[in-house]
Amino acid sequence: MSRRVLYLDCAGGAAGDMMLCALTEAADCASLVEALPGILGFPDVTIEWPGGRSGGFAARRMTVGFDPDAHPHHRKLADVEAVVDAAELPATVALMAKTVFRTLAEAEGEVHGETAEEVHFHEVGAVDAIIDVVGACLALDQLAVYEIVCSSLPMGSGTIDCAHGTMPLPAPAVAAMLPGVPVHPAGVEGETVTPTGAALVTSFANTFGTMPAMTVETVGIGAGTMERPGLPNVLRAFVGELSGPAEISQSDHVIVECNIDDLDPRVLPVVIDRLLESGALDAAITPIVMKKGRPGHLITALAPTAALDAVVSVLLRETTSLGCRSYPVAKHHLGRRMETVETPWGPVAVKLAIIGETVLRRIPEFEDCAELARRSGVPVRDILAAAGGVVEED
Repeated sequence: MSRRVLYLDCAGGAAGDMMLCALTEAADCASLVEALPGILGFPDVTIEWPGGRSGGFAARRMTVGFDPDAHPHHRKLADVEAVVDAAELPATVALMAKTVFRTLAEAEGEVHGETAEEVHFHEVGAVDAIIDVVGACLALDQLAVYEIVCSSLPMGSGTIDCAHGTMPLPAPAVAAMLPGVPVHPAGVEGETVTPTGAALVTSFANTFGTMPAMTVETVGIGAGTMERPGLPNVLRAFVGELSGPAEISQSDHVIVECNIDDLDPRVLPVVIDRLLESGALDAAITPIVMKKGRPGHLITALAPTAALDAVVSVLLRETTSLGCRSYPVAKHHLGRRMETVETPWGPVAVKLAIIGETVLRRIPEFEDCAELARRSGVPVRDILAAAGGVVEED
């Protein structure tokens, strides 16, 4: 079984064109990307690869040529999904692309107080943004990697002008996608992480951190359009084989917890939701008996170290607790890889749990199955079973 890993070094930031160029160069699949306009139903659109350097790096750039007046200026999520569904794309690519755009729509909806379906895409609904996302997913599918690790994201300062007016950086939609993602100041003014770039990174990356132990096979370098003194505006994609045995991995996390005996229990499900939104990987509530024999609850969250402050803030803001405790823990986890399976009702993403060369479990993504069940009127348990899931009997 392949143990190829992709490491995304977001040295200059993350944008759709930077990601597409880096992955395309790493996968050596420029011809596939050049065919995308026709596949997506944009026959008047052209793609070119002008050479260039950024901060001393020779890097791939891409330009998308089209007449803006010949294409819609705004699209909703359903419009973008219709473009993807109508294209003759591999099922895995179509599913990844729709996941990225739904991530974007949910972030925009959170910012504007709308549902993902109600959001109007502006810049990210344009032809070039659709090609950026679908092209990046196509290149990633060609790489067929086992795991994706992403570096910390550099954040520029200042403001940016967009369809909604002048906004602070990071843009509100980007900020909505950052819980659980490590960031650091870029030391420059201007946008270094775009909404499209943030959606691609958060949708693709399995983990964030430094480059893993690996034998590098190829490196792709994608450049952005801005030149910033002191900061090479590039994103590098390192592809290779993981070093060492593919057994159980260990990573550093934190446990954050508090005891509560005076909180309205109706609030507890909301607290769980807020913890997960803040970057916690898991959250649980355990009934306990507190001092003086009072019944209470232990609220526990497992989170990456980078999300500690956000998780603590949720516990102190959303509950009656006056304090909480945290301590470092080692999280032990199996290797994992995503694949897509076709069911009679549509494609479903399936997570593979792996140890060594053995696939221990195949777990269908429940939300994919639930969405197909809503559309088709079929019981969700039938779709779970068709996708390879195990349905427990009552």
